[in-house]
Amino acid sequence: MAMLPTVVVALDLLPHLAKCAKERKTITYAELGTLVGKSAYYLSKSLDILKDKFLLAHRLPRLDALIIKNPTKGAADRFLDPGSDPMTAEEYEKHVESLRQEVYAYDRWDEIVEKLQAHYGDSEYMKHAVALKQ
Repeated sequence: MAMLPTVVVALDLLPHLAKCAKERKTITYAELGTLVGKSAYYLSKSLDILKDKFLLAHRLPRLDALIIKNPTKGAADRFLDPGSDPMTAEEYEKHVESLRQEVYAYDRWDEIVEKLQAHYGDSEYMKHAVALKQ
């Protein structure tokens, strides 16, 4: 089970990534961490929850594909399914770019952010987590 603060951070990431999607831009881990008040180093578990519990579970585009490494500006190494065939660096970048284009093409991010935050944020579980965070 995820630690409560990790889920809270995952919910906090949603509107920032949705804004990037609507503006058709990427964001670095450091920039995203600053926006949610966390070191980029500590975003990994929250991003896993975002990906697995929020995006993939609800069949949404991979919003996390908008996050890039700094300073190289390349994609993170998190966009391959376990057991998938290896890709060249060029193939991998094309794959990530196709994920980004799906994110940019999706036009319901505001609605989705609101629904996901309400769904996960209004549970008793999350009310307890928010109380602990304060």
